[in-house]
Amino acid sequence: MTRSAKLLCLSVSGFAALVGCGVFGGGGVPGQQIGNSFATATPVTLDADGKAALGSSLAGNKIDVYDIGPCNPGDRIIASIVPTTGSFLDPVMAIFDANEDLFILNDDVDFASGRLDSAVDEVVSVASPKFYLAVSKFAFSGQDGAYLGSLEVQRGVPIPPPFAQVILLNFAGGSVDIPSEGTINVDPFDAADIDPIYAGQTMQIKNTIINTVKENFAEFGVVIATSDDPSPPANPFSTIEFGAFSGTKFGIAQSVDAGNLDRCDDGIVFTDNFDDPFLNQPDVVGIGVAIGNVAAHEAGHLLGLNHVADILDLMDTTGSASTLLADQTFQTSPLSTSIFPIGNQNAPAILNRIIPPPP
Repeated sequence: MTRSAKLLCLSVSGFAALVGCGVFGGGGVPGQQIGNSFATATPVTLDADGKAALGSSLAGNKIDVYDIGPCNPGDRIIASIVPTTGSFLDPVMAIFDANEDLFILNDDVDFASGRLDSAVDEVVSVASPKFYLAVSKFAFSGQDGAYLGSLEVQRGVPIPPPFAQVILLNFAGGSVDIPSEGTINVDPFDAADIDPIYAGQTMQIKNTIINTVKENFAEFGVVIATSDDPSPPANPFSTIEFGAFSGTKFGIAQSVDAGNLDRCDDGIVFTDNFDDPFLNQPDVVGIGVAIGNVAAHEAGHLLGLNHVADILDLMDTTGSASTLLADQTFQTSPLSTSIFPIGNQNAPAILNRIIPPPP
């Protein structure tokens, strides 16, 4: 969460029944005009091997939307978007279902090494009468350019089972490595580090944080453990640290882990001076709720959730600090335009797809 990594923080100033995929006419070559909305999506022709070539160019606010057709459980969608030679385009690719809800999104294959091409590889587990592939420029890049792409649909692939996920809320101190920040060392959590006004209230604030995170994940199969538990959780588990200071972020995660492929990734809530951006000083319960909501937000990134634009959604990145005092939940909301210019994120559906249901 920025107090502003490319996709993963919450800011202080503003949460800155057909078989297979259908065969349709169309495709794309650089320079071709492709539909720019779900309603005008350009149909894609898959060959006998289930493959198709894509390509066009993006300038200004243009986006390209391709109609892949219907998909059933067991259809594996593999796609790649690469800037053409000499193009400085930084493409973002997203796959949506017929409800215009996000299925999978990728910005960069490897930002750290300069791989700004976009690639997805995901197996459908819920049938939809339409799937769409959309391509946009990265929101903070002014570079226009052309791209080439490939799409493949493999049918009858085994559906990966969901895996249990444990989130450890670590108040005992430690360290976390964030690609955009380096190594951040964290002292044991002390409420006085938030503000001297909270001195002596560490246990009450910790309990409120824990209860808030547990409530936020109650309807999903995520197990919440804490460093105060009698014994540590068994591996694998992801960790949210509490401590340290940032003047620009409430918290940050190592990545938006689409599909929850890494069940041992980490995030942090910057709790030192956490109350500074609030217009009115939150009380002890309020500051615990706010920190707990940020912790759930960063855990959401570790489970593959992106930023949205709805102040009551835990993944919101548009509200003020006071928004964190509300009863935020994971819900269906429009994607933040910093992530993708169209479509929604159905957070409950994504979490239920990748995490087994609670007992």
